[in-house]
Amino acid sequence: MRHYEKRQRTSEYDHLVKLTCDLCRTEAKGGDWESSTYEVNEVEVQMTVRQKEGSNYPEGGSGEDYLIDLCPTCFKERLVPWLRSEGADIVQREWDW
Repeated sequence: MRHYEKRQRTSEYDHLVKLTCDLCRTEAKGGDWESSTYEVNEVEVQMTVRQKEGSNYPEGGSGEDYLIDLCPTCFKERLVPWLRSEGADIVQREWDW
């Protein structure tokens, strides 16, 4: 027969309390850049730029990666123009449901 007793376990983890744009310091309402910030209710803000380097082995690995938080305004009005000035061919498309 197995006998159990209740024990309390505590742990520490990172809990996001605020998200701000790394360029203009605008705070994301609700912790993200979704619809709570903009007029359209179903807004999908999606951006992934990642550079990761290091070593990876079957038993683990280590290295560095870079993370940047940009609000949609800085993405569109600062990052995109800069990338274009550097020669990037950025596609801008119209969408409709």
